[in-house]
Amino acid sequence: MSDLIKTKFAGIYYKEDSQTKVKTYIARINIRGLINTEQIVGYSNDAIRTNPSIAFQKRNELIQKIKAGDSIRAEDNPTLDSYFKEYMDFKESGNLLTAKKIVVYKSFYRNHLPQHLKSKKLKQITKEDFQKVINVMVKNGSKPSYIETVKTCFSPIFNDAIEKSIITKNVIKGLKFQEYDPNKYFNLPDDKVKALFEQIANIANNEYRIMFMFLLRGRRAGEVLSMRWTDINFENKTYTIRDSQSKVRKNLMFSLDDELLAHFEYLNKKEDGFIFINPKTGKPYFTFPIRVWNRIRKDVGIEEMTIHDFRHLLGFTLVNNNVPLEHISKALGHSKITTTQRYSNQKELMAKQAVDVFLGIGKK
Repeated sequence: MSDLIKTKFAGIYYKEDSQTKVKTYIARINIRGLINTEQIVGYSNDAIRTNPSIAFQKRNELIQKIKAGDSIRAEDNPTLDSYFKEYMDFKESGNLLTAKKIVVYKSFYRNHLPQHLKSKKLKQITKEDFQKVINVMVKNGSKPSYIETVKTCFSPIFNDAIEKSIITKNVIKGLKFQEYDPNKYFNLPDDKVKALFEQIANIANNEYRIMFMFLLRGRRAGEVLSMRWTDINFENKTYTIRDSQSKVRKNLMFSLDDELLAHFEYLNKKEDGFIFINPKTGKPYFTFPIRVWNRIRKDVGIEEMTIHDFRHLLGFTLVNNNVPLEHISKALGHSKITTTQRYSNQKELMAKQAVDVFLGIGKK
C-alpha cells in the first residue's frame, strides 16, 4: 500500500481518508524465511477504536500465529456477497453512511442482485453482470433514479477493492443507464406555503416540530435525524452538519435563528447523544414521522409533496424572490457554486439571510 505514514510503533503504519478522516492501520510483518506481508489490522472508527497501540498488539498476535504455523492470509478473491457485507458493516459501524442509505443499499442488494452474482468471486465479475441487473430493472419498470443505485452503491465498493489490490478495474464504470432528467421541479403558491408553515408550527410534539422546522431551513432529512447535541452551539447560535452526514462530505455550519432557539427550550438539553430519540426504541428516529407528515399534506392539500421537496420549495421560492444564487447555494449546502471563503460569520449570515426571506414569506 502506498502513501503510508509511519507510527512510533514498530511495523505499524496508517493512511487517512481525506474526506472522512478515518485512519486505516496496516501492520508490516517480515519474518525471514517465513513471510513478508502487509495486512490491515483495524480502523480508527471501528468498534474498538483502533489506534497505533492497539494495532501494534494485533501485529504481535499475527506474528504469534505465524510462528505457530497458522495462516494469516486474508482471502485474496472474496465473493461479492462476503465483500458487500464486510463493506456495509464497516460503513455502518463508522457512521460513514446515513442509516437510510444503509437500509436502501442492503434492500437493493437483497432484492435486485441474482444469487449467482452474489456468489461470484470479485475477480470474475464483469461489466455485463451488472448491465443485466440494470436491463432487468428497466424491463420491470423500475424508476431510472432508483436504478442509479447500481452506480451509487457498487462503484465505491469496487473502488475499495481496487484500493486493497483485490481487483484492478471498476466494472461499474461504463454501464449504460436510462437517460432522464434527475432534477425535480417543485413549487407551491404563497397561500399553500403559509398553510404549511402554520401546520408545522402547530405540531404538538416538540421534537417533531423542530425536525420539520429544520426542513424549512433547507436541511436534508438524514442531516436532521443524525444531529447530535454536540452539533449545536447555543452560545454562538450555530449548528453544524458533520462531514459524515453532509452530501458534499464537508462540515457545514449554519446560523441557529431565534425561532429555532426558542423551540429548543422545550427539549431536555444534553451534553451529547442524538437529539431526536424515539422513546419507544431508545434509538434515533430512522425516518420522519409519517403519520404527522401525511396529516399535514392532507390538511394543506399538498399530497404530492415529499420530504425532500422542502429543499426544492426553498430553492425555487428564493429564486422567485430574487435572492442571489450564491446565497441560496450556501443555505442549501450545495457545492456547485464554489468559493474560497472559509466557514465564517459572513458565510453564515448569507445563509441566514436566504432562509429568513423564505421564513418571512410563510409568515406573511
